[in-house]
Amino acid sequence: MRCPRCFGRDVRRSLHRGFIDNIMKMIHRSPYRCRGCHNRFYVFIARERAAKEPEDVESQEPELQEPVVQEPVQESRTEAHNEDVR
Repeated sequence: MRCPRCFGRDVRRSLHRGFIDNIMKMIHRSPYRCRGCHNRFYVFIARERAAKEPEDVESQEPELQEPVVQEPVQESRTEAHNEDVR
């Protein structure tokens, strides 16, 4: 997550305070503050993640999965011969 003012990455959640923060909480916005420029801003929190603190998506590395290699299926000679006879 980045600060919208200075684009710094050193941001943290800010405490809820006052009427505006309560309104923003009802529409699933959470306050954050940049540690570099001290800008306070709101971030949308999805409903299923509203109870948890959002994670920095950019810092997560994608999971590496090994490719699945399938061996070619070989027919036995009797099965191939039976199909040709029919």
